[in-house]
Amino acid sequence: MTLATPPGLFTARTWRLPVASPARIHNAAHGGTDNYQLDREALAALEQTAPGFTELLRATRAWHVRVVRHLATSGIDQFLDLAAGLPHARENTHQIAQRHNRDATVVYTNTHPLLLSYGRALLEDNDATHIVCGDHLDPHRLLDSEQLWSVLDPRRPVAVLMTRGVQHELDDHRLGAALAGYRTLLAPGSVLALSGWVRPAQDRGVARSVEQVWHAHAGRRVRCRTVSELHRLFDGYDVLDPGLGPVQEWWPDGPQLRPGGVAMSLSHGGVGITAA
Repeated sequence: MTLATPPGLFTARTWRLPVASPARIHNAAHGGTDNYQLDREALAALEQTAPGFTELLRATRAWHVRVVRHLATSGIDQFLDLAAGLPHARENTHQIAQRHNRDATVVYTNTHPLLLSYGRALLEDNDATHIVCGDHLDPHRLLDSEQLWSVLDPRRPVAVLMTRGVQHELDDHRLGAALAGYRTLLAPGSVLALSGWVRPAQDRGVARSVEQVWHAHAGRRVRCRTVSELHRLFDGYDVLDPGLGPVQEWWPDGPQLRPGGVAMSLSHGGVGITAA
């Protein structure tokens, strides 16, 4: 089953053709089939601008897999995957978590009607995995959802995953307020896993170029923050070892066998926990 139907089938409001989609660009980077030529052209332009960009998107996803595995094996059994995007062919959050913790419950959130219907179709046979419609930047309304709390236990810790990257959120005030909302509304011992693009000190020009190319192809802006700005998003959390840093260096599964391209310095990720 794929999403790659003829262009024009979905309205601009639901699928936003003829501009590239962040979800479909990620899908193309992972060799998926749920993308169009314009998404592959956007990815090629980003790769040309920042060599290794495709590898960067894959490394960020591999970091997500390691984070979920680490949390599931550490006893976390409730996951809230925010703005989850398109499902992957394998290694989705629920598959990773439930492989390592049979009691794990996963809730995906999205606001895109097509992604919601697609996700629900894929998950209809998994009673411990759910998808809800909700704005990840409005935690009070999202966490007030009866549907969400019918499957999650508000008295126990929840892992909040914002691992697709906060580079799409331009407003620090709104983003910071949302993250503070999750911290105060969820049970002590809850976790935040977050990644975002940064402006590497050794080559700030590549970050500006990526921002420009992304906007040109996808019709929406992204923002590469400084490492300090990204670190401030963890205010109120204790950042777990090995800290906030390049995603490929966060408890890697093995040594890096070849040097990464210029783009590999862009994505940083970390995991924080609230006081129990």
